Amino acid sequence: MSRNSPVITKSVRLASEESEGLKHISKTEGTSEAALIRRFIREGMAQYRLEEAIEFYARGEVDVSAAAHHAGVSVYQMMTELQWRDITPPAAREKFLDGLETLAETFGGSEALFRTIAQMRQSEEDETVAIN
Repeated sequence: MSRNSPVITKSVRLASEESEGLKHISKTEGTSEAALIRRFIREGMAQYRLEEAIEFYARGEVDVSAAAHHAGVSVYQMMTELQWRDITPPAAREKFLDGLETLAETFGGSEALFRTIAQMRQSEEDETVAIN
């Protein structure tokens, strides 16, 4: 919390189990419940922004740099997260299939390879339709 920012009070209702859990963590961490609530809100908001950025990237709406900026993380962190989740943007898959098709045409690919490429393109289109 910056010193120049106005402080706004929000109230929240907690179930007794949540309140007891907060009290336990407060004692364990040696910090106030208010400080914990602020920390948990900041962490939750950061996680929300990360998930949102990953969705934008997976739909091909932003590149890695823009996704990282939106999430407030480094490009390296975003790339690591995307790799961990095995997410590639639709455009990258399309470029891969284009390159594979060009190689198959240039070097005489089999009919099975061309059918596989066509099936992959069709499944990509089906996924895009299902998402929208």
